[in-house]
Amino acid sequence: MNHPVSSHGDIDFRIDMRPHDWPGKLIAVSGIDASGKTTLIRRIAADAKRSSIVTRRFKFPSRKLKETALFREFDRDRQGSLDRGYIDSFGLTLVLMGDRLLTLHNQVRNHLQAGHTVIIDRYLFTTLVEFLLTPHSAAERRTVWECAGHFPRPDCYLFTDVPLDVAADRLRDRGGAEADSIDPEGMSMRAKLFREFAAVNGGVSVRTDIGLAHSTEVVREHLVAIGALPSRTGDTGTVASVGEQR
Repeated sequence: MNHPVSSHGDIDFRIDMRPHDWPGKLIAVSGIDASGKTTLIRRIAADAKRSSIVTRRFKFPSRKLKETALFREFDRDRQGSLDRGYIDSFGLTLVLMGDRLLTLHNQVRNHLQAGHTVIIDRYLFTTLVEFLLTPHSAAERRTVWECAGHFPRPDCYLFTDVPLDVAADRLRDRGGAEADSIDPEGMSMRAKLFREFAAVNGGVSVRTDIGLAHSTEVVREHLVAIGALPSRTGDTGTVASVGEQR
């Protein structure tokens, strides 16, 4: 698989997301495939449920977008659709970001206004990482960065991180198309970009290969600090309802 060769030294990875003023807590999770995002999200949701905190989970992009012919073709052969010119990477990036903003406005906002905790898988930086791995102009990048500034800033942004060989082994264990599409170079470049975004945007890097109990406890400390979870001896919130929406 071909990837653009760049040190990304000319890129400002800082994204000026706008703080939200809703009473709920917004928790975002990003990372390369098989880095432990889903497992970590389930543990966070389970911890919140035990504390009787109302929690909603979302996975981006939305199901409606995934069902479109454009996305199905892209998902079937991502690099091929770009190489053939069937998909314009800049246009697709704007579609993906627009889909996320619509879901935030039409669904997520209501839960945050109600004081719920919302956990989102593949929030914003997933799209930005994929965009940076495709050829683009400086003007296109400025437009994408300006669009990113319209996203609410998460109260906690978690970046799952594992050694590449661990992620590759997990993909092989899944079998099927995921095992057949392992791309060490692409995984390495994505992991590097995620770390860059995390470093300058207040992200919390979470290693998921050194024990689930350890990574869960690390995350829990951060969620307690922002008020998304009570301390061990603290009070609990309202009756919980945990579910994933797409």
